[in-house]
Amino acid sequence: MVQSESPWKPKQDRSKERDAKREAVLFAAASAFNENGFHNTSLDDIAVRLNVSKPTVYYYGASKEALLSACYLAALSLLDDVTQRTGPQTATGESRLWVLIVAYAEAILSVYGRCLTRVPDNSLSAPLREEVRRLKRTVDDRIRSVLSDGASDGSLRPTDSKLTAFAIAGALNAAALWFEDDGPRSPRQIGEHYADLFTNALRST
Repeated sequence: MVQSESPWKPKQDRSKERDAKREAVLFAAASAFNENGFHNTSLDDIAVRLNVSKPTVYYYGASKEALLSACYLAALSLLDDVTQRTGPQTATGESRLWVLIVAYAEAILSVYGRCLTRVPDNSLSAPLREEVRRLKRTVDDRIRSVLSDGASDGSLRPTDSKLTAFAIAGALNAAALWFEDDGPRSPRQIGEHYADLFTNALRST
């Protein structure tokens, strides 16, 4: 029997297409939140950016709050991932701190990372807000751990790891408030500048 070519895509292809469209909606939402603020952005604004209808945006995000939640989780997932990859444990604390700062900068200066910094978490549901804060504490603990390892192996000066971790994260988070994609420096270049700044200041010799 001769079978005609089906106009329907295979299930796997449909799934990939759906994921790609959802990612496009989230990216557009995060960009709009970053530029205009959460409360000054509507689903219509996001639809205009994508040249699609409002129901299409609604299909991939049940509400503006749901889109913000997804953007927050994307940013935190990225930060959670990069702060776990600071190089081999056999490396010095100084070199691992340098890698961590650059990775943190690239994550927080991404579209989703900037959304995490620029949009207050009081727009999130209480359970998600607590999850966000838990993940932030986890990232903070990783920075402190690298600082402590550096003090132990002699590559970094002993400091109050809590205050120093706050200073590092605070400086990088602040950069996310002024960074623009068309600026003179890339996220990597900014990260390397901050990494040099902090490791030079904290180096034991």
